[in-house]
Amino acid sequence: GNNTLITPPKGGLSPSSSAMRNQHEILLSPDEDGKDGAEDADEDIQSKLGFGFIELPAPDIERSVSELTMRSIGAHARDSKPLDSRRMAYYAVGRAGDGKSSGNRRCYFTGTSIPYATPFYAGCVQQGPRTLVVFCLPSALGLRTLSANSQTKEERERYLQSLPNPDVQLLKEMKKRYAEPFDTLPSQVRSPVCWQLFVKFCFFSGLPIAEGEMHYRVKSTVNVIATSPADSTSIPEEISLSHEVMETVNGKVSAEILRLPNQKTFDYIRTQYSQQSAKLNAEVFDRKSWEMVMPEV
Repeated sequence: GNNTLITPPKGGLSPSSSAMRNQHEILLSPDEDGKDGAEDADEDIQSKLGFGFIELPAPDIERSVSELTMRSIGAHARDSKPLDSRRMAYYAVGRAGDGKSSGNRRCYFTGTSIPYATPFYAGCVQQGPRTLVVFCLPSALGLRTLSANSQTKEERERYLQSLPNPDVQLLKEMKKRYAEPFDTLPSQVRSPVCWQLFVKFCFFSGLPIAEGEMHYRVKSTVNVIATSPADSTSIPEEISLSHEVMETVNGKVSAEILRLPNQKTFDYIRTQYSQQSAKLNAEVFDRKSWEMVMPEV
């Protein structure tokens, strides 16, 4: 089932009242496509993704919201584990979707889906191995939108440079346009420190990947789709792997030395992301099929 985080209305109305039911909700859910998040049993997870994440003790975030329940959609398969320490991305879904996608990758304020290769802002708050992600499309803030189907590399680069940084001024604009849903967010997410511009997702963990952030991807020459015809339309994006997952599996120092996913990483991915892995051809789980994407200097 989905996980819902509800901020109660001022005045303390009962949950059964119509006023409560009309309040804005944050739906916390792992990526519906099965991007479950990786296990981080041994490594220190503070600041690993290389951008403005905030590590919060449980009591702090619990004071900001009335209910915070996080479950993995694959929890039933790990009943033997006393604690779920997998790295998990949870998407906050505010307004109802626009009907173009059944997934949870959509703007929190407008409900508009986030198409593949479309840049987006996201506010991220990390609590243990779990990360709450709140999406905001540039178009929701009155900024120009670049069509993913009609752009050159140069046009894309100019567009990314034209987008403002998610600073105090941009969050003021967010609050001005969407006062009620903005105020329902946990206080930590209302800080510009938590926000950054992103361009893609880790196919496995569901965590967003920023422009220029080091990550890994399957080479374009590799056939990524599994043999089942039913899977042929379920992989619209390139297969990217966050460096965070590499660090989770191999440790920070070893991950820097390896430079490409190793067999230990592939075994981990297949275990922790079985639903996603089942969509992929076996060739994907070969080190020679991958390449590192380094930040441009």
